[in-house]
This record gives sequence, C-alpha cells and structure tokens, in this order.
Amino acid sequence: METNNFSIVVCTYNRLEYLKKCIAALRDIQFSTFEIIIVNDGSVDGTKQFLDTLEDEKITVIHHQSNQGLSASRNTGIAHTTFDFIAFTDDDCEVDKQWLTELSKGFSHSNIGFVIGQTFYISIHYKGYFPERLVSNPNAKWPMGCNIAYQKKVFETCGGFDTFFFRYNNEDSEMAIRVVSHGFLYTRASDAIVYHQAMDWTPASLLRSTRNASVWPVLKKKYPKHYLFFDPPVTYTLIVHIKDYVYVMLAPLLIPLLFIRYVMHGKRDVKIFFIKWPIYLLLRRYYIYKEAIKHRVLMF
Repeated sequence: METNNFSIVVCTYNRLEYLKKCIAALRDIQFSTFEIIIVNDGSVDGTKQFLDTLEDEKITVIHHQSNQGLSASRNTGIAHTTFDFIAFTDDDCEVDKQWLTELSKGFSHSNIGFVIGQTFYISIHYKGYFPERLVSNPNAKWPMGCNIAYQKKVFETCGGFDTFFFRYNNEDSEMAIRVVSHGFLYTRASDAIVYHQAMDWTPASLLRSTRNASVWPVLKKKYPKHYLFFDPPVTYTLIVHIKDYVYVMLAPLLIPLLFIRYVMHGKRDVKIFFIKWPIYLLLRRYYIYKEAIKHRVLMF
C-alpha cells in the first residue's frame, strides 16, 4: 500500500536528449501522489526552451541563470519540494514504472533516513564492461544519487549536499555517510530499479572520473568512524582500489590480452581502451596520493 507522497528531484545540464527520455519515464510512473522538480543548471543546449513548453501540473521547473554544479542544483530542488519524501534520479536515467512504489516500501519506520535502489546500465540483462560498470549499482550496494530516496527531515537535520565534494563526483557518498553519522538508518530496495541510458563515453569524461576515488582520504579524515560504512574499495583502512597495483605491475602482460578481449566483445574505441590501460589507473593513484598528503591521512 502506498503510504508516502514523493517529490522527485532531477538536475540537468546540457543533456537535452537524455532529459527527454528521463521525463517520459517519470511521467509513466505508477504511483498515486508525486511531483517532479526539474532544476536546469544553466544549460545552453535548448534545455530551457524545451522545459518551458512542458504543460504538466506534476512538473515544476527551476532555472539557474548560470551553471552551479550538481550539489547546488540538488539543494535548489530540495528547497522547492512539497512532500516529506524526496527521490533523486539523474537526467541520463530512466526509472521503472514501480520505482516509487518499491522505494516507498523501504521506509518501514521513522528512523529510516534513506533507501537505495538498484541501477542497471541499459537493461537488467546487459553485461556491461568498463567504463559502463562505473554507472551501474547492482544489488543497490552503494548510495548512488541516480537512485536514492531520503526523508526530507534528513536534510533539515544534516544539511544539504556539500558542494565541496562535487569535485570528486562523490557528493552522494558524503551525504549518505553524513546521514548515517547522525544516527539515521538506511535500507536497500533492490526492486526499485533505474536504467542508465547508453552513454557516449569520451576520454575527457573518463579522465574526470579518475578523481572519484581520491575522496576516500578526505572522508577518512572527516568521518573516521563512518567512512567504511558502505564497504568502499578500501583495504585495511589504508589501500584504495588495491587491485590497481596488481594491474599496473602486470600491465606489460595484461594489456595485449585485455585488448584482444576488448575487441572480441565488439569494442572498437582504442582511445577508451588505453585511457584505462594504464592511464586511468595511474592517474587515479596520483589523485589519491595527492589528497592523502594534502589532508595528512595515511592512505595510498
């Protein structure tokens, strides 16, 4: 039985074609009472003009005059919500029709601060490869911002998304850890499903993502008792992505074999392959070392 009314927050920046599919899926949701808050974060690709033509009483559109970043946009969306439960998805995702119904089931008592849903790249049965796995969340393991719902009182107690963590593309991780550190509980709703749309990966976007893992020295310093709560890729509280070291050491042997495997799976973008092998791994290590030294945290 549906017992909660939801506000859905979607933030967008220069992703008009993705956004159109996202909105179409949101309009298809089978749930009694919900609203959709769309925050246009200063897009210049026709997004504003498109959103201004929408005629749907469920949809509220807010325009930022300039680009402020995802964290600031989410906070704008939160400030404009009406209901006590706030669900988040991204502009390049499509939600399942039963998404809100399944998220709602997770709020079984008042101290459940948030519920994590399960995210697949393209479809449930699609077997993704790097970099496609970067945007999937099987078994709802991680508190990813593309498929998560919070009680609104969580933000009133803990504050909004921290814009500082946008540089790591990890503001959703910090938010969830902060909420847990304030004593709220969480649960997972594997049947609350979101599909990430097929992406046009570029070397530039992959290189930006190498900063993501460098958030762990920062979170270790800020939340020493809680940063390991969601079982992050940190071994012995010290080593981030320990497999990177193995891959780098075996790179001369692995790269030819992995390239053959890459081509056999129908992949043809040589630049994408060599961004990971070994540039992605080495650059990720560099940023981790840099943040650990900067924040005086023993982590590598």
